[in-house]
Amino acid sequence: MTDENIKVNNHIYKVTLNDQTKNYAIRLKRLYQQGYSDVDSFDEVSAEISNTVNNLLKYTLSPDVREEDMDEAVKHVLSMVEKISKK
Repeated sequence: MTDENIKVNNHIYKVTLNDQTKNYAIRLKRLYQQGYSDVDSFDEVSAEISNTVNNLLKYTLSPDVREEDMDEAVKHVLSMVEKISKK
């Protein structure tokens, strides 16, 4: 398990990466790829993307992420998971 702080728009969030949150990140990346590769199914995939993003942020970051910070927070988490996976 990894604990680290990130700063998004002058807000500090504690990131906790464990197996569950890594799985959410991997699932999110796959859903993004699926949505981009098959544009016709994007509407179906977008609901899954939204659900996965919400779970990823809920179980990975504290305090609760502000709506305006969500995109950048997700980018940070995905980047962190990618770095850990390369080790």
